[in-house]
Amino acid sequence: MTIQRYPLNATTKSIYGTGSTEFATSGSTDANTTAEWRVHIQNIEVMYKRVTQYKTLDGTADFNYLDCNYTIDASREHIFLNASSGDMTQLQVLDLLSDSHVGSLGNSGIIRTALAGVTRREVRIGDEESRTRQSGNLVVGKQPGLYVSSLDVSANTNSTILDILIGAKAGCPEFEINLVDL
Repeated sequence: MTIQRYPLNATTKSIYGTGSTEFATSGSTDANTTAEWRVHIQNIEVMYKRVTQYKTLDGTADFNYLDCNYTIDASREHIFLNASSGDMTQLQVLDLLSDSHVGSLGNSGIIRTALAGVTRREVRIGDEESRTRQSGNLVVGKQPGLYVSSLDVSANTNSTILDILIGAKAGCPEFEINLVDL
């Protein structure tokens, strides 16, 4: 089995830096501000394996699916520092390491964060610090009968990953799916 890596567009940014096109364009974003900042950081890692479910009556393949084990976390912290003024967003970038040679999910693999999703803004009244980390299992990507690689194409990969994110978010409500670059 050969594992293939399919990185998405990973670029490194800092919550302290300037010059990012992801800073808010309204207000004065070319200056620094010393303030209490709310920083949201999120991460996910998923390990999966394709499983075939057989019929009890005759032993033929009924359907197959991806059995996923995930760990998802989101952290919201308040830090006092001097940083470029304006809100900042960094999209979360995922890597897919799969036994497929065409960018699909294949029979087994790992989906993991290559670049964490981050937002930074000034603290507002009512903001609270929090940290949630949850692990669990879920089933996605059902196909009828035995696994057929022609049904598992790279064009479907992002929608299956979205299904995983939606299922995992149930255990980590602070995770923001809109920060994930799918």
